[in-house]
Amino acid sequence: MQAQNSIFSKPRIGIIATNHTGYVAAILTCWQEGKIAVPLRSQTDDYRIQAAQVTEIITPQTGEQWMQPSFTPIISDDIALINFTSGTEGQPKGVLLTHRNLADVVQRLNHLMHVDHSISEYIGVPVYHSFGLGRCRAVASAGGRFFIPHHFNPAEIAHLLQADEINAISAVPSLWRILLAHQEMIGDLGKKVKWIEIGSQYMSLQEKQAMQQLFPHAKIIQHYGLTEASRSTLLEIHKEQGELLDSVGTAMGDVEITLTPEHRIAIRGPHVAANYLIDGQEKALKDSEGWLITSDMGDIKSGYLYYKGRADDVINCGGIKVSPELLETQVYAALSCQEGLAVCRTSDALYGDGFLIALTPACTANETEVYNVVLEKLQQMNINATSAIHIIHLDQLPKTDSGKVQRRAITAQYTPEAQTQTSPSLQGKTAIQTIFCNVLKLKQLKPEDSFVSLGGDSLSYVQLSMLVERELGYLPPNWERVSLAELDKLVPEKSPVCRIESSVLLRALAIVSVVFNHAGFSFGFSLSGGAMLLFLVAGLNFSRFQWPQLLQGKLLSPIISLLQNLVVPYLIVALIYQTHKGYYDPAVLLLYGNLLGTDTQYVIFPAWFIQLLVQCIVIFTVILAIPQVRNWAKYSPWHFGLILLAIAIVLRLTVPDVWDTNYLYNRVPHMFMWLLILGWVLFFSHTTQQKIVLSLIFIIIFAVELNLQLSQLIWIVGGGLILLWLPYVPMWRAVKNIMQHLSASAYYIYLTHMIFIHILYKDLGISSPLLNLIVSVMGGMFIWLSVQFMLQRLFGYWQGEKNL
Repeated sequence: MQAQNSIFSKPRIGIIATNHTGYVAAILTCWQEGKIAVPLRSQTDDYRIQAAQVTEIITPQTGEQWMQPSFTPIISDDIALINFTSGTEGQPKGVLLTHRNLADVVQRLNHLMHVDHSISEYIGVPVYHSFGLGRCRAVASAGGRFFIPHHFNPAEIAHLLQADEINAISAVPSLWRILLAHQEMIGDLGKKVKWIEIGSQYMSLQEKQAMQQLFPHAKIIQHYGLTEASRSTLLEIHKEQGELLDSVGTAMGDVEITLTPEHRIAIRGPHVAANYLIDGQEKALKDSEGWLITSDMGDIKSGYLYYKGRADDVINCGGIKVSPELLETQVYAALSCQEGLAVCRTSDALYGDGFLIALTPACTANETEVYNVVLEKLQQMNINATSAIHIIHLDQLPKTDSGKVQRRAITAQYTPEAQTQTSPSLQGKTAIQTIFCNVLKLKQLKPEDSFVSLGGDSLSYVQLSMLVERELGYLPPNWERVSLAELDKLVPEKSPVCRIESSVLLRALAIVSVVFNHAGFSFGFSLSGGAMLLFLVAGLNFSRFQWPQLLQGKLLSPIISLLQNLVVPYLIVALIYQTHKGYYDPAVLLLYGNLLGTDTQYVIFPAWFIQLLVQCIVIFTVILAIPQVRNWAKYSPWHFGLILLAIAIVLRLTVPDVWDTNYLYNRVPHMFMWLLILGWVLFFSHTTQQKIVLSLIFIIIFAVELNLQLSQLIWIVGGGLILLWLPYVPMWRAVKNIMQHLSASAYYIYLTHMIFIHILYKDLGISSPLLNLIVSVMGGMFIWLSVQFMLQRLFGYWQGEKNL
């Protein structure tokens, strides 16, 4: 009976699956000779060998990493490939794929992507899987070449792009997340990429938008498919916007998709495999109408397929079904991290299924943050099951060779005893950990903690960056999001020349200019405008440090930061000053004196800046507290900021026609809000295209003037362009230390410099602009250092009981 079966009428060549060009060459040679290729795991892969009745076994010779084979797809119904599934449920099933099945995939892919012979691709997934081998066939049939790496490596991709060796990349979403987490390695090199294909795991809208920004010139295609029906739907990420990016695309060519009554995805078309091979016998994989009924759940809207995860992975908690992949992606987005956690199903006595969250050191969020975000996302799905959330810690997530998380393997590792309520505290603190504890007033830390996850703000950022750099000899890129465990692994380096963040340098220069303008110099020119640049930097830092908290729904975080860092020090100085004057002015204490002009007499000049900054940040926070607005901002912070900036500039230009605030020196929110928003847009300008657009906006601002003085425009436009295009500036370490201290103490210098000038001039009768400048700057720095010392002593005393 078997002898009459078509697959046994041709030689079946077992090829040991290895991720190099030798394997691809063996497959192509097999097809050219009219034989059937059977990928094997090893020479002793008895089940596959016996099931396919392999006639010969080949161990491919390791080839070069580059390959440019000659390949023309064969159009026939002969079996070309017997690809066995992973066998997670019982024995593996052989999938019988014909030459026509394989050719249809290549034809649809290359037609949609407009691939030509110039393609030179980095294939970031194993070539012995359906996705990887499909990329080899697509590139080879177009006359191009491909590179097979030993392991997916963002640094290697950057190097090959820099050398113009590659212009195309393929990988599954889990690998793309690794690259997106280190996209600074790619930067502007992303514009060299012309073609990208993404595998069929779930990928969020935000992640796809990040791909659009990082690779602005690429045709980016995501597919949904499986071994039995590769590339069943295709999504043109580079063309789509909004909700459609949440889908996995539409069926193209002769492919059809539909849903069963149970919402399982069904597929029909020339790419669907011929049959299964189970225990040496062919079994039908399509129903009587030619449909392949998958184990994947989905929805179809306007022809677009929305993938909802595998039916056998879906978590049924109290009757509500949740896709672990969907929940996992929402948690990643809320935590602003890219890797290190997985959502799995586990049994729960009360709800039937519970949510098992596996955390690894690669996740930058701590356990409490993860738990709160998972709980919030479940509540949004009308699931209130706090006891059904279980968290375990793993060294790493088990994954397949193609990068897919093996959720059932994680579930198998879980026992109630494995769950931890709190991560163990760090016993012997390292130098970096000690620095974090001292600056952030903490007693305990976790290895996965980072500056951002610990709630750091712009003021403590400068101070902590100085100490981290002093310890390491340099400041690692994006160190504020790097976990303590990773920072501790860095090797210290010492050099007299280093780099300083332009935001830190400009804040230092701006505060010195503010004091200079008030010190009484008469050189015939003014440096006015430094305060406006400080406003711009405040908007940038708000985006940098508060947006991650707002994403997690922590709407009070910006307000708490305001109280801690701005309002409390301001009120202390104001109360001391007003006690000295014997009169308490509510306009000062309640921060609305800037709205009364000269009517308020007991203001610490120039308190308008502090009052106005607090008002604008509160307004911005209230705007982002609106769920619809915040969700819009989540999809594209840059576009959101751009539209808000346009509105704010229009308000600055038009409101004075209704309310002339010249008598208030225009120090009111609608006249300054645009600067805070401009800082937001600046922070989220990542791609070259976005930077060029923002540069044009700066030029337009300079041309239109917005009723600003020339010196103010120079500070705003010049400082903004430096922040945009020159994030770091080389500097001698000794000079950098001075600039960092000036920047860190900028707020206290601003708050107290007029008091020092008043003492020198009124109380001591000294009229020296230079002395005013020196004493005011040094005095503000001294007060800042004193406050830090007192806070450290105070927190060291009473926070011991809080066990933070």
